[in-house]
Amino acid sequence: MYGAILGDIIGSPYEFDQNNIKTTDFELFSERSEFTDDSIMTLAVAEGLMNCGIDAEEDVMKKSIIEAMKKYGKRYPFAGYGANFSMWLDEEDPKPYRSFGNGSAMRVSAAAWLCQESLQKMLQIAAVTAEVSHNHPEGIKGAQATAAVIFMAIHGASKEEIRSTVTKVFGYDLTRTCDMIRPTYHHVESCQETVPEAIIAFLEGDSFESVIRLAVSLGGDSDTLACIAGSMAEAFYGVPQELKREARERLSDDLRGVLDRFDRKLEEDREARENDPARMKAWKEALRPAPPAQKNAPKFPGSEELEKTLEEFAADRSKEKLVRCMEALRKAMHAGGNVLFPVQPVRVNGSDGKPAGRAIRMKLISTKDGKNWQAAYTSENRYKNGSSAKDPALAATIRQALEQYVSDAPGTNKAPGNIAGVVLNPEKNPLFLTREMIASILKVEARVQRASRSGILVTKGDITKMKADCIVNAANCSLLGGGGVDGAIHRAAGPGLLEECRKLDGCHTGEAKITGGYDLPAKYVIHTVGPIYDGDEDDPKLLASCYRNSLDLAMKNNAHSIIFPNISTGVYGYPKEEAAEIAMGAVGRWLSDHKGYVMHVVMCCFDQENYEIYEKLVKMRQNKDQKV
Repeated sequence: MYGAILGDIIGSPYEFDQNNIKTTDFELFSERSEFTDDSIMTLAVAEGLMNCGIDAEEDVMKKSIIEAMKKYGKRYPFAGYGANFSMWLDEEDPKPYRSFGNGSAMRVSAAAWLCQESLQKMLQIAAVTAEVSHNHPEGIKGAQATAAVIFMAIHGASKEEIRSTVTKVFGYDLTRTCDMIRPTYHHVESCQETVPEAIIAFLEGDSFESVIRLAVSLGGDSDTLACIAGSMAEAFYGVPQELKREARERLSDDLRGVLDRFDRKLEEDREARENDPARMKAWKEALRPAPPAQKNAPKFPGSEELEKTLEEFAADRSKEKLVRCMEALRKAMHAGGNVLFPVQPVRVNGSDGKPAGRAIRMKLISTKDGKNWQAAYTSENRYKNGSSAKDPALAATIRQALEQYVSDAPGTNKAPGNIAGVVLNPEKNPLFLTREMIASILKVEARVQRASRSGILVTKGDITKMKADCIVNAANCSLLGGGGVDGAIHRAAGPGLLEECRKLDGCHTGEAKITGGYDLPAKYVIHTVGPIYDGDEDDPKLLASCYRNSLDLAMKNNAHSIIFPNISTGVYGYPKEEAAEIAMGAVGRWLSDHKGYVMHVVMCCFDQENYEIYEKLVKMRQNKDQKV
């Protein structure tokens, strides 16, 4: 488990998009390197499994794991848990909530180490560790895939054997490289967009440390990504003693105690196994034969909304209903939904000295116009009731299914050009998705994903004409209007703004007050008073508080987008470069301190000089993050 813990600690300073490092050249440990929920829950699962034993009944095992997770969750309530998981920890009798978050994969490593003599039994235990909270099929699959890699590495499997097995059994796309993933990868907390990336970092690395560095360099949910990759790397390479010492020093006494108990348990199991020929034989043969690929459809119900809209489309095949189907499919994709692909086994002739073998190919449906379509099913029931029910089936996320038809989408596995697209549920009321329709769905999803992430955008223009939840007015203390941005906002908003401002009794420097937007495109106007620059040591503090207090007020009013002007850089005389650095720093810190709240921040520059200053700052930060 040292690998998981070290990955968590090393990745912790670089978590979230605004902190991502996007390079392998970084300091392994700093003052900000600390254990988080990843290490805590990894150790909690280990304690739960040790308390009940790996031969316990499933309900007993789940109870033991939950007790341990709640025990350490209570001791460390502010370790970075997700909102849903925090509520789960607080419940007296917590129930699974169909999560497919990557938490199930980051905490599973103990299962592979404690159950080394049977792969199938180990996978069942891995599923149990996930199901206590993350009982969505993708959550379970992520935990099992992670544990399978660790198990295979413990037993000496090569990386190519691991890659091949994981691809066949779990359907992950492992053909990408870290360099392909890194440029567009972002903070995401689902198993389906974390586990494959962690496995790729493990496969590409050439030492324990290089695996961790590669995982962190991808960005995204860095501590969890490195935790998962590190758990695999430990099983394959081992962990250098100096890194083990570093991990131990950064753990608290009680967590270090769990780790010590775990190490003793592994040593006891090893000695007992070596003295028992039957157990030793089982250990040696644990990977012979390798686990079979999925022959039947996994159990998942599909999306209720998608199924409903497909039924509506069958009754009314209008353009409006088609658009609704496409949006329902996008939502199902966004939630991590799956489709089932029927496949057909084929014999492959040997070549270049390689023996003949068997492979699979996707089942195609041909239409009267001569086009070929890849068949897919939106639920287990649809699959069972279709003509392909006797064929084996592979599960894939909807995203994976669609991205293979768009050339500039992620992933290198692309569908042949002679396939027109995907047909959902081909036997009854089929929905034919052309490549153009698929590209449209992915384009909308990309916009939705961008909208779900906080960030800072720099633009040039007239703030009074921009649409947002809030625009910020660089006001004077009276709040009754003035020159520059202040006067422009009052003129554009109309007399109602002035009437409301009269009731606010002014505003002190650095503070902020809110009014309606009136005739402006914005819902609210936040009025803040910047400092008149005189070189005083309080000037930077007051200017930073303008941005911070404005953001606080926006969040208090449930706003998620805000546009700032260049506060105090006009007649108030604040040096523009210094003001821009203060503004970007204050906003960046606020976003970092409010990671659970989505806020889109726009820095609106009225003049070219300010715009170039902000653009330079943005590029400097990007270059710093991407420097290798």
